[in-house]
Amino acid sequence: MKSVDHSENSILEADEILNKPLVSVLSGENFIQKPPLKKSKKAHSIPSMQKQRPSSEPLFSPSTVKWNYNSSGEKASNDLQQFHRNPFKNLIKLPPRILLLIAVLLTTSGAGVLAASFISHSHPSISLPDENSAQEALMAMLEPEPSSPPTDESALPPIPSLLAEKTYTIRRGDTLQTIASRFGVREDTIISANNLSSKSQIQVGKTLKIPNMNGIYHTVKKNESLSSISRTYGVDMTRIADANNMSSATIRIGERIFIPNAKLNASVLRNFYGETFIWPVRGQISSPFGYRTNPFSGQRTFHAAIDIVVNRGTVVKATREGKVADTGYNAVFGNYVIIRHADGYQSLYAHLDSILAKKGTSVNQGETIGRSGNTGQSTGPHLHFAIFRNGQAVDPRQYVK
Repeated sequence: MKSVDHSENSILEADEILNKPLVSVLSGENFIQKPPLKKSKKAHSIPSMQKQRPSSEPLFSPSTVKWNYNSSGEKASNDLQQFHRNPFKNLIKLPPRILLLIAVLLTTSGAGVLAASFISHSHPSISLPDENSAQEALMAMLEPEPSSPPTDESALPPIPSLLAEKTYTIRRGDTLQTIASRFGVREDTIISANNLSSKSQIQVGKTLKIPNMNGIYHTVKKNESLSSISRTYGVDMTRIADANNMSSATIRIGERIFIPNAKLNASVLRNFYGETFIWPVRGQISSPFGYRTNPFSGQRTFHAAIDIVVNRGTVVKATREGKVADTGYNAVFGNYVIIRHADGYQSLYAHLDSILAKKGTSVNQGETIGRSGNTGQSTGPHLHFAIFRNGQAVDPRQYVK
């Protein structure tokens, strides 16, 4: 009787299990085998070269667990019934390394199912803005146009702490904006460093001083100290001392010191750019720009405009020339007009009784655009007047005259 190579059978059994679906393994399908067919005498006469497996077949042919058959070649019926009752009982008869392969297969598959379950539930819920909010829809029109993506701050050099100045001679085609962009500083920094009072001073051949950091210059006045200047601009006193290379906190009247990251007053910038705004109406200011207690909600909110008390039907004028960006009505502002001006400015006029401007038309400074009223969320006849620069609300009182 020919001996059986148990190691080869073990490898073939493992190969069949790994190449079968997981459901087949769990159901015990791999361990059921039909009685082997009797080989004809011709099969034993085939040359060994012809017995080689075709290239399309797997590297190992499937093999199954051996059963005890009777002399007629049929499987004992009681063994088959016992297998169907407990298909996993036969796993115990497998060699240890085959059991190890099956364990690895089951563990890996289970981990994959668990991971898929976690991944499928890992996305947080997305909160979308309320598209029905009339106020949000209106304020969205006052946002600045999208600009280039922000620069990766990690790639930028560290901010210098000691002030240094370069000189630059203005060339043909230069503007204050292009010069500021070339040196990576704000426009008001160059304005302050060179005591500029008008953009007409940006002329070809003029030499400018360019600081190596953002900020403005301050001339020390009587009774001022380094600590009081620090509080005025909201800049740490140490930063001011470091920037100016001060060895002590002692300062003198008339001394010009640099205040890192401070900004010029809006009225100074308005005068420099020649940006003049006029009052749309004249009257008492009942609610200034800034935080206040909302008369409807009772909560402390930011009032990004000024409320000017006037009688219903008062003529409302355009604060500056521009193009009417939008007109309409919503529950908060009532009848409103939005005008887009040059240099990134926009103005808003709300609670109007009537609208006399048409969307898309150009208006001159002082031209009538509507009449004041009490529409929307309003406690009485008044004009809600706002000015925005690059999408940011500014105090209109610093711009109008």
